[in-house]
Amino acid sequence: MEKNHDNLKKAISKLPGYEPDDRVWATLNEKLNELPLSNALNTLPEYEPDDKLWDLIAANAAVKKPTLLWWHYAAAMVAVGLSLGMLFYGKGQQQQVSYSIEKVDSRLQNDEIKVTDAQYKRLKAYCETETLVCNSKDYKQLQDEYEKLNEASVQLQQAIGEYNTEAELIRQFAILEEQKADILNEMAKMI
Repeated sequence: MEKNHDNLKKAISKLPGYEPDDRVWATLNEKLNELPLSNALNTLPEYEPDDKLWDLIAANAAVKKPTLLWWHYAAAMVAVGLSLGMLFYGKGQQQQVSYSIEKVDSRLQNDEIKVTDAQYKRLKAYCETETLVCNSKDYKQLQDEYEKLNEASVQLQQAIGEYNTEAELIRQFAILEEQKADILNEMAKMI
């Protein structure tokens, strides 16, 4: 049993605490006072341990391990010192508030209505009436390429967000728009 004593202590210390309601204690009290149980308790034998055992228990209780009280005092002094240091350190600093104004670079702003998209819609409407050129393989290939670039442009615009803070994303967006304009010119030349 000595071998597993530490394991038992650890296991017991990990058990969760639980305090039952007052109703539970009242019910237990009533059950203990019932006649069959009280009769059974009266028939149990009484046992009184030797005086030697009580002496051993008293001797173990009297021998206390010396507590390192000076560690407690040292920890308290350090805590008080740190508290006072933080108090005085915090009073010595003044709080400062600063602000700045930034001008918006108009070159980094995206126009809501893009010229290339408006022109593409006009070409598409024209193709609905003139189907001869628009049904060619080359024209359809350019149209697919334009729509892929347009999807990439929309995704990039979502990545840029409302504030346009990434110059590299704006540059990539401008390149996409140029490519869309080139494809749109090719499509217009075919018509």
